[in-house]
Amino acid sequence: MLSAFCLVGMTSCENDDEDPILDTVSQQDKNFAMSSSEFINAQLSFGQLALDNGEDDSILSFARMLVEDNAASKTELEGIVQGKEVAIADGITDDMKAKYDALALLEGEDFDKAFIRSQIELLDDSKSMFENEVDNGENFTIKGFADKTLGQVKNHKAEAVLVKAEVDLEGI
Repeated sequence: MLSAFCLVGMTSCENDDEDPILDTVSQQDKNFAMSSSEFINAQLSFGQLALDNGEDDSILSFARMLVEDNAASKTELEGIVQGKEVAIADGITDDMKAKYDALALLEGEDFDKAFIRSQIELLDDSKSMFENEVDNGENFTIKGFADKTLGQVKNHKAEAVLVKAEVDLEGI
């Protein structure tokens, strides 16, 4: 009997230094999956709009990056939630639709300037959503996606700031 206690004691202490791997999905994780999918869908829509309406080469390059990176993120998120009881959005929020509609009315230089300003604002505003999931999410896979995508959001924001500076200089 003593050997049984020792065996149980040894196996229960093996992973004391490691965080437990959780594959459960909390409400926080579900909310994040929905919000991040809406954000990704919006970025895909805005990127495609910029490819259609943009004029400046730096805007077009940024738009291609948005579409490529967010298409990959969408595919990754769909794979992560597959088989789990987690819903993701097919579209964008009403607020994002209103911003899209306003941008869609613009062309050329006016579009380029409004688009890149809106991107900087959107990317800045979205960081907290990803940070919150990294800090408070429970599902290790969804948290990993949030962390990876947060890095992408930060990179896109840095690139958007550079593009804005270039577009502003060209307008002088």
